[in-house]
Amino acid sequence: MENIILFVRDFQKGAELSESLSSINLNVSFGESIYDLPDKCCLAIMDLDDKKFNNLDFILELKTKAKIKLICYKRLIKKESHDAIKNAGCDIIVTNASIVMNIQKLVKNLLK
Repeated sequence: MENIILFVRDFQKGAELSESLSSINLNVSFGESIYDLPDKCCLAIMDLDDKKFNNLDFILELKTKAKIKLICYKRLIKKESHDAIKNAGCDIIVTNASIVMNIQKLVKNLLK
């Protein structure tokens, strides 16, 4: 079973994501810093609408130190912020509206 961490403080969104990911046999945990990563974590999902996680340094630190895949989501994605987030290390950037609906497909494709 793969370990995934959610950097999501929105309770409803976190519950929806956790339920969807658990249904495809993924072990889900929640975190607020790089020190919360479970052993052998392969993927992080991050809410960029949360000021705590909308930080390019945090994205870069996760990508370089933990060497994991990153899926980031945001309510509104502008070209310049998309490019900066991508350059910091986010593998997939999607809108807030599509994250729950497409999470299983995104994760399966990213973890192939």
